[in-house]
Amino acid sequence: MSTNEQQYRTAVVTGAAGGIGRRIVESFLASGDRVIAVDASGSALADLRTDLDPQGGSLKTMLCDVTEPRDWKRIAEAVEATPETSAVLVNNAGISPKRDGQKIPGDEIPLDEWAAVLSVNLTGPFLGIQALAPHMKRTGSSRIVNMSSLAGRDGGRLGGVHYAATKTGLLGLTRSFARELAPFGITVNAVAPGRIDAGMASGVSEEVNRNYLSRIPVGRLGLADDVAQAVQYLAAVENGFVTGVTVDVNGGSYMG
Repeated sequence: MSTNEQQYRTAVVTGAAGGIGRRIVESFLASGDRVIAVDASGSALADLRTDLDPQGGSLKTMLCDVTEPRDWKRIAEAVEATPETSAVLVNNAGISPKRDGQKIPGDEIPLDEWAAVLSVNLTGPFLGIQALAPHMKRTGSSRIVNMSSLAGRDGGRLGGVHYAATKTGLLGLTRSFARELAPFGITVNAVAPGRIDAGMASGVSEEVNRNYLSRIPVGRLGLADDVAQAVQYLAAVENGFVTGVTVDVNGGSYMG
């Protein structure tokens, strides 16, 4: 492998076609990394590829159900295409079902919906780490960033019980894997965004977002770029002494 080829890493980003995911993909491309953008929407991935890498040199898109081990096997094989290159995994995919734009009361959540949220938000990251860990152990200096949420810190004002439970569980998953994988030079951290003006925030009314704004000391909703910058900090090659932590990106609405 040439010196130039050794300068990049392979970054796998799930939920890559959404507002936050897209910005994370852009940030890795800007850093000179190769990106495998993973999403459940083929049309959204096509748009992503057309917009960000029309020549197909640095961005590979893969249609994937993050709850399916066989799909993660395909992703792991794609990462292995450059066996000497360290990897980054950003577990960004997540769902937060609403009813008429409002959170669903916990005692009214159907069991199948509970299971679906746990499967995407918690089992998905677990499967992703399992799939890529062998490659990461061999190469060292790899990074894992799990996308939690303010709901995982304070119980959730806008997300349902199932959403908050998975985002809290993801913090435990992060700390446990951080301890297990540290001897291999792999760091595992989490980002916990508050209200971000992208993706899920657009699924509720303007009034809900306006009311939420009054609880944010810095006086604005977050931006996808705010989250992407936190991901880049945790994913940096030089940042090998920070592991098992959660970076809160919420404008001061929660101060841990």
